Amino acid sequence: MTPENLYIHVPFCNGKCDYCAFYSEAEVKEDFAEQWLKKITEDLYKNDLSVPLKTIYLGGGTPTALPPGILKRVMKLIRSLSLAPDAEITSECNPGSLTPEKAEIIAGTINRVSMGVQSFQKKLLQKIGRRTNPDQVVQTFDLLRNISGIKRIGMDLICALPDQTLKQWEEDLSRAVAFQPEHISAYMLIPEPGTPFTRKYGEEPPLPDELQAEMWELAGDFLESHGMPRYEISNHALPGGECRHNQNVWHGENYLGLGPSACSFDGTNRFTNAAPLSEWLKGKPPEWDIIEPETRRREVFMMGLRTVRGWNRNEFDWQDFLPELQQLETDGLITLSKEVVKPTKQGLLCWNTIAETLI
Repeated sequence: MTPENLYIHVPFCNGKCDYCAFYSEAEVKEDFAEQWLKKITEDLYKNDLSVPLKTIYLGGGTPTALPPGILKRVMKLIRSLSLAPDAEITSECNPGSLTPEKAEIIAGTINRVSMGVQSFQKKLLQKIGRRTNPDQVVQTFDLLRNISGIKRIGMDLICALPDQTLKQWEEDLSRAVAFQPEHISAYMLIPEPGTPFTRKYGEEPPLPDELQAEMWELAGDFLESHGMPRYEISNHALPGGECRHNQNVWHGENYLGLGPSACSFDGTNRFTNAAPLSEWLKGKPPEWDIIEPETRRREVFMMGLRTVRGWNRNEFDWQDFLPELQQLETDGLITLSKEVVKPTKQGLLCWNTIAETLI
């Protein structure tokens, strides 16, 4: 595989939130971080990197929780790769995990940050086992802008939290836009089995479907009124501020995932690295997701319909899907022409129906 996009999973956090189902370790141990970086480097150079990378995404976990010395070597590793002239290099970041020293380390390498704010309200943060606080958001944003010099900063927010009101959600959106970020992700909380959150609140969504839909619509209307239209089900951005890495993945480009639990796609098959960290370090092979080419083609197509722009005919020939697409158009979930197919507002809200119809 010659990847066009690279994802690096940093499996370390300074604690684990109650709702989180992503694989991560709840503390940063420097010896394990050293072993992680050594294997990341080895795995990276086992792959064909002859095509300049369009995007790199450091996710987690919390990349900025890495010790300064290791973070510096990760930045050096990224700079050693063949990169497109306009390559987007993103790092996730939790409020409070970035120090002035680390802000200087990522300067000049990272050019986009996604900050996990989730909420500005302490009581709501406590309900989901979140250890950050609103004051840390201010400090971290200032470090990113003024020491790292990063011009593209996004904020992640979560709604449909236990007992959350529509007014509280609007307050969080309002506080987020006051920072003037370039991107805001507004996700619905999805209770994941086996997490502390579901053990406390159960596996059903904590708010009624109708209120969740209201929150989704409020986010779209509010953020568009502030110049940040929706471009994907849960993502909003200033023009040009969209996350290119995610856009590329949603539209079927290949990507290489490094680190425990990271996923890769070679254009035909998907495979997921072993987890936990100990198994991945031992070299346990990835788990392959091999399905019929037609099923994979439909999967790629439906993922592109998560985005407002959908597909152009020169990107994807959907002629074989016309019966299903015509039914979805009749149901008001997509708009369809000879050259473009894209979801309606209702189609984005009910994307699962689009996916079920196409698969």
